Amino acid sequence: ILHFRHAERDKWIDVQMYDALESDVHQNGKNESRYAENDYFAQAVCLNYRGKIQATAIGEHLANIELPIGAVVSSVSCRARQTAELAFGGYDSLHRLLVHKGPYNESKQQRLESLIEFYSSLSIEEGSNTIVSAHNSVVKCGMFENCFPGESLNIEEGGFYVIAQRDGALYLEHTFHNYNNFNMV
Repeated sequence: ILHFRHAERDKWIDVQMYDALESDVHQNGKNESRYAENDYFAQAVCLNYRGKIQATAIGEHLANIELPIGAVVSSVSCRARQTAELAFGGYDSLHRLLVHKGPYNESKQQRLESLIEFYSSLSIEEGSNTIVSAHNSVVKCGMFENCFPGESLNIEEGGFYVIAQRDGALYLEHTFHNYNNFNMV
């Protein structure tokens, strides 16, 4: 599983308010979105010009190395969906759980358990990588068998985690803090 943080967006200090509008304040269903790119708060939650270029370039680099891509799942947020579309050619499903915790009223333990269950249940096709297009703060150390409690995980926009499913558990295999760290390997 390759968990990508969305590409660049403009920094709005109140982004969680707009994420809640996009992910919850609508009638489209739980794992759908308000599609903010068509709404008044698009600049708050969607990719900026540079982010669109960044996501497209990531897609070109991955195509150049022939990275085998299987299923692509995305956060319902505009910036994650746009990253999935530009870098990976689209997405197969949307999941509200993949929006950062900010807009939701849930305990840390409930959220952690839900994330472990979600990532453990992701299907991985033989010889391919399942892609998750989401946010930085979705991945938590407590999800993994090989992460030290309290260890902080942090990636920049365009960075990603390599996550393995083994023996009924999740393992954090590698962190590429930003896409350039991977591109230089």
